[in-house]
Amino acid sequence: MRQQFFGGLALVIGLGLVACEPANNATVKSGDGRQRLSVNNSTGEFGDYVVHINAMTTAGLTPEVAQGYGIVRSNNVGLINLVVLKNSSEVGQDEPTKASVSLSAANLTGQLKSVDVREIEDSTSIYYLGEVSVDDKETINFDFDILPEGDDRTLLVRFSHQFYTR
Repeated sequence: MRQQFFGGLALVIGLGLVACEPANNATVKSGDGRQRLSVNNSTGEFGDYVVHINAMTTAGLTPEVAQGYGIVRSNNVGLINLVVLKNSSEVGQDEPTKASVSLSAANLTGQLKSVDVREIEDSTSIYYLGEVSVDDKETINFDFDILPEGDDRTLLVRFSHQFYTR
């Protein structure tokens, strides 16, 4: 039963990632050196690492998936999802990678948003989920500090997303 929940969430997340355009080759950095990502450019490349991020309201989750992860389905709760992959020449594809992930978030008026990030791991994937309260048409900047396991370089990412709750 638990594996169905993982599969369901992975499907929702995968559909979100497929719907996003691939990263363009131009790296846009903010003033603090963070690579900027958004709905239109939700993938960042950092040498051997690729970071995918997407966001949605939790109302878009099926009841079964939400219940399996202890997530409240609501138009006013945003779900942020992060995946870190490492290029593996031995396998010939990118592999999910554990990382230490810290996140701060604020809307465009500078109001700080509380977001707790938790790691989800199943037999085929590793991803990081966070929930945040959102209002209609609110844009939130999520600043991630990502330290892949076994590496000494922190990946700095800013992901901006506007939430629609109505």
